[in-house]
Amino acid sequence: MPLLDVHCHIDLYPDYAAVIREAEHDRVFTVAVTNAPSVFERCRELLRDSRYLHAAVGLHPQLVAERHHETNLLLSLIDGTPYVGEVGLDFTDATATVRRLQQDVLSKILIRCAGVGGRVVSLHSRRAAAETIDLVATHRPGTPILHWYSGPLRLIERALDAGCYFSVNPAMVQSETGRRIIERLPRDRVLTETDGPFLQVMGRPARPPDVSAVVEYLAGLWRVEPSEAHSTLARSFQTAFDLSDPWEGSRDDSSRQ
Repeated sequence: MPLLDVHCHIDLYPDYAAVIREAEHDRVFTVAVTNAPSVFERCRELLRDSRYLHAAVGLHPQLVAERHHETNLLLSLIDGTPYVGEVGLDFTDATATVRRLQQDVLSKILIRCAGVGGRVVSLHSRRAAAETIDLVATHRPGTPILHWYSGPLRLIERALDAGCYFSVNPAMVQSETGRRIIERLPRDRVLTETDGPFLQVMGRPARPPDVSAVVEYLAGLWRVEPSEAHSTLARSFQTAFDLSDPWEGSRDDSSRQ
């Protein structure tokens, strides 16, 4: 059964062509998130012949201060792709002004997603979990996925009530904090990711097939065989992405409008 990487920065690998070939060969359904709207079309062109890799249009919150002028471009591109990301909030080093700007941009993105019938949205929420979840609950953008969630455990239930899924990566299963979060998640709200090339696995940038380590961890946590954990993740993915069978030919990006 194929693997799932719902958050990977394909365009940022030095040898992205090799990563694409490997993901295609291993049949890893991969969402290639982008950090700015201006690079989305290039990323989509890189994946033009891919069956399993799909480009997402994004604006990373840490780039909002310098690239908020690209917001209107992002909003227009949302009309033509079912996948949005990486977007969200990051209050780690942000001033009050930048925080307000991030929230304004994210609100516009989520409103547009809701207005076009819903999108799969990969959300960054570092040091801003409550604010991110509140905006999702208010605007209901479709399928929100909290990427590499590191917020308080007490907010998980609120996120679930807002319809959020959680994408889990190899770094999370290696950390005590990450494992505590994963243990609190319902099985039907868990997805897998790598966040490559930023995350390291065995001393090298993570690649889409590395989600297999997460599947093995989840199988142990859930006390099931890896094949059953795989099946559970596949069902959650099909529901989250509104795909009846994502591995038997992919739909055109514009079909989910």
